[in-house]
Amino acid sequence: MQPHLDNTNPSAMVDGSELPTSSDFVFGLLHWLRIARYRHKTIVASLLVACTLGAIFYCLAPRYYQSEAKLLIIQRSNDQLAMVGEQQSLDNTMATHQELITSPVVIQGALDQLLPEHRIDLRNTPPQFWSEELAEHLSASTTRKTNFLQVSYRSRSPEAAAGVVSAVVQSYLGFVEGTHQGTATDVLAGLTEELNAVQRNVAAKQQELQMFRQQVGSLTIRTDDGIIHPTVQKALHLNESLTAAEEARLALERQLEALQYAMSEGGDIQAYLAGLEETVGKQMMESALGLSTADLTLIKDQQQKLFEAQQQLQSLTPFYGPAHPKVAELSERIRSIEAYLTNYRANTGQRMSSFGSQELGPMLESMLKESVTQSRRKEQQIAHAFQEARAQAARESGGVVELESREREVKRLEKQQDVLLDRIANIDLRQLQAPIQATVVKEPLPNDKPVSPQLRHVLVLSLFGGFCIGGLIVYVQDVLDDHFTSPEEMMAQLSVPLLAMIRELEPIDGVGLATVHTHLRPTAVETEAFRTLRTALMLSAEVSDRILISSAEPGDGKTTVSVNLAVSFAQAGKRTLVIDADLRKPGMTARFDLKGQAGLADVLLSDLPPAQIAPQLLHRTELEKLDVLPAGLRQPNPAELLSGQRFNDLLAWAETCYDRVLVDCPPVLAVSDAQVVGRLVDGAILVVRPEKNHRRLVVRACESFTATGSTVLGIVANGLSAHANGGYGYGYGYGYGYGHEQDADDQRGSFLVQEQPDKLAPTGTGSSSDHSRRRDSRAA
Repeated sequence: MQPHLDNTNPSAMVDGSELPTSSDFVFGLLHWLRIARYRHKTIVASLLVACTLGAIFYCLAPRYYQSEAKLLIIQRSNDQLAMVGEQQSLDNTMATHQELITSPVVIQGALDQLLPEHRIDLRNTPPQFWSEELAEHLSASTTRKTNFLQVSYRSRSPEAAAGVVSAVVQSYLGFVEGTHQGTATDVLAGLTEELNAVQRNVAAKQQELQMFRQQVGSLTIRTDDGIIHPTVQKALHLNESLTAAEEARLALERQLEALQYAMSEGGDIQAYLAGLEETVGKQMMESALGLSTADLTLIKDQQQKLFEAQQQLQSLTPFYGPAHPKVAELSERIRSIEAYLTNYRANTGQRMSSFGSQELGPMLESMLKESVTQSRRKEQQIAHAFQEARAQAARESGGVVELESREREVKRLEKQQDVLLDRIANIDLRQLQAPIQATVVKEPLPNDKPVSPQLRHVLVLSLFGGFCIGGLIVYVQDVLDDHFTSPEEMMAQLSVPLLAMIRELEPIDGVGLATVHTHLRPTAVETEAFRTLRTALMLSAEVSDRILISSAEPGDGKTTVSVNLAVSFAQAGKRTLVIDADLRKPGMTARFDLKGQAGLADVLLSDLPPAQIAPQLLHRTELEKLDVLPAGLRQPNPAELLSGQRFNDLLAWAETCYDRVLVDCPPVLAVSDAQVVGRLVDGAILVVRPEKNHRRLVVRACESFTATGSTVLGIVANGLSAHANGGYGYGYGYGYGYGHEQDADDQRGSFLVQEQPDKLAPTGTGSSSDHSRRRDSRAA
């Protein structure tokens, strides 16, 4: 039964389908490199064929020559020459002109200018298809973030290529200039017509505004907030006067009430005199108290004279004494003025004191009532005038609003007129200048060096194509043929040495050693391969005293290789023990007819130490130095038994008693027993049938050992025919001296040489040098 080993990552499953991972890609690439290495002849042949075809193409392909021109595209904006500022605008402009270069209208203009000798590429093309033929070989490209536009053309003649590029450039320049001039004329005519209409509208609106101003009247006041009519301003002033009259009337009424309250309560009436002076008026108060205007003027003059005399006296005092005539005169004048004022105040106080509370109160009350009456009359007059002014302002405010609206409309039209005049002036200045200016900075010139085909391009494409085709062929061969094609390929893909190649052995009837070729036919050619295997293991740099022998699949001949290798070791004088660890299908036990006898399973299940019970269960063969430990009775859990400590103890005991210990295990892909035992021995030998085993299964079997930390000593290619295909031929002549005609002396001499090393060591224990080497290796 062939097992199915799935190493796919579960996380790479989506809706039941497998997705490749990075590790799978790397593994596949490495696998392809390995097979390409050993099938390099196919890739080399593909490269040679591709290079030959490339050389033929290079020799026979027509030569094409290219000529190119470079244009500088400049855009004018706001009456100034400026490169396109923003990157997006630059890209759009350059992309537009790139498409324009190869447009049919430009190409047709170039065809009209093209000379007959420059139409070499159009000779075999009908005239109706000339534009398409020319566009096929014409190209335009731009350099990012620059204003350069490159125009190139390929032709079979260098002069024709330069002529076509020159014609295309001239056609492009003419198209741009003609398109702009037509557009500028149309724009100018439209703007002029619009300006005339706006001017007519401005004149009409200004005339209407003037007539309406005459209707409304010109006596208007302009402020920051707009126009104020005189009627409106008058109403505002009357409103302010009415408010002030109301406040004055209310103040008189409050004082009258306060005075009446003071008179009813018998309070001091004279305290109200100061307040009445501000409300009823100063002149009325003085008249009520008997004070005339002349008296007040006289008092004021006397006070002024007194102040001047005091100032003069103060200025003379520092220089003159009191007896000085001027000082005495001034002092006398000051005393006389002060005496007059004192007498006047005394007389005024007497007049004020002559008024009693009964006379002063009614007098003040009468004065306040008169003032209140006058204030009400004044308030009514102002209110009446305000009502009339407000009504008139309401009637005339609509005209003011309409006047403002008409003025705003005239201003808007005048502004529109100015904008149109500016635009027309700008167009006039730029009438002869296109907004896009194209300047030729590199003239098209003939180039005698062909651009197609190029030798380096043909060479690179040939090598690349040949390599790809060869790699594809190698991959297809690898997919269709899933077997190793040669020993070298096997060693390369498995990364382990090939220890021996064993041809197909004819089966021998019987049991025990009678069925072993190395024992029954020691001089046969096919048995020499097992001696080669023995020599490779003995001369290996790695310790190989305890060896596991397994295969990828059942039927690969692992048991045959195990018993023949064991006999070969015994013939070389090495005490050898063969352990049948295939507890599921024990082939070694069946070969020696030991079924039903106690063996390895009993050792692993016993309570006694392996060193005590194992010697009792050994099968002694006809060869003195070869013993076999059968598998024993079949057990349900062989993997658990082999992974226990007792099997390790058994190997340790066997190592002390034997020079070589061979463990025959089940196929590695069928069960995990071989991987368990592989970690306990020095190394493993994988038996492969190249004509039977699939390559991927053998690779997986070898990887299963390395994944568990086991060492793979090498591969044994088994079951090869005498003239096998695929590089495994076995006809390299092992029968150079082992024919049937060889005499017995030569045979005995050969065996004496092989057994001679064991004569230096005690029987049953192996040579001391071998045991010392094993101990050193274990320590390392």
